[in-house]
Amino acid sequence: MRVPHVLVPLVVAACAACSSSGTMPKLTGVAGTSGGAGTSGSAGTSGSAGTSGGTAGDTGTTTAGCGLATPPTVGAANVQTINVTDSKGTTTARQFYVLLPSTYDASTPTRVVFAWHYAGGSASTLIAGRGALYGVQALLPNAIYIAAQGLLSTPGDATTSGWPNTNGGDIAFAKAMVTWIESNFCVDTARIMSTGMSYGGIMSDAIGCQMPDVFRAVGVMSGSLFSFGAGSACLSHPIAAWITHGDADTTVDISGDETARDQFLADNHCGTTSAAVDPSPCMSYDGCDSGYPVVWCPVAGEGHTIPSFAASGIANFFAQF
Repeated sequence: MRVPHVLVPLVVAACAACSSSGTMPKLTGVAGTSGGAGTSGSAGTSGSAGTSGGTAGDTGTTTAGCGLATPPTVGAANVQTINVTDSKGTTTARQFYVLLPSTYDASTPTRVVFAWHYAGGSASTLIAGRGALYGVQALLPNAIYIAAQGLLSTPGDATTSGWPNTNGGDIAFAKAMVTWIESNFCVDTARIMSTGMSYGGIMSDAIGCQMPDVFRAVGVMSGSLFSFGAGSACLSHPIAAWITHGDADTTVDISGDETARDQFLADNHCGTTSAAVDPSPCMSYDGCDSGYPVVWCPVAGEGHTIPSFAASGIANFFAQF
């Protein structure tokens, strides 16, 4: 596993102080191993800022929820609960919210975007606060959004919620939510995506590592990919990735997302050169497998915060698929 329970002490510090700005106290990333470049394909692009984008690409298979006459009642007032069993056989009730687009049609496969909160945050705040869902929903409205609730399980700080993935529990949660949404709503299985800031970015990096065969793309803000040696290898499968991180971040060191970037470059068989793309300061790597770009957006002098261009950058990146 990329983010087992031994990661938790690194994230503990909390984010009881986190707000809609997405800041949190200090976390030092643990560097993992990076993959080498492989064969080349066509280069990917990130798209221009500020548009909601289109629907390019192949659609996935039809899910059981397509045409379902009486789907569950969802929305901000209706938290969903499912039981999730981790690798040790422990079953825990996990909660999440589902927000449907105004255009949702039970006969039309729809894109899904998972949004993961930062340490000490909550799913309810993420869907209701200023800049809800990191501002991505407003720019990419024709999607089903899922906001999951982390567990209050951080050692040393039982009040801090997050994604320690103890015994693989959070990845199991992600898999269970994918199964649930496909069973109850009409989902485009070729367009399931993930985004998050800080601990939410760490969770999105973990998904890119362990579930690239399920998720089409990740949009990561100030995250990290952790490696703990034997048994922690990522699944060898391409996934489109857009990553931003401040080089002055003293909470989650930029090296953690450099590790994630290098992993995705290897998985997507990208080259070592890159070209500038919108929004600045982003760059897209050359030679990636067709349809699997890797966009890297390091921000000079910026700390642990969400850059102003992130929402439009992620929305446009997701919209191209």
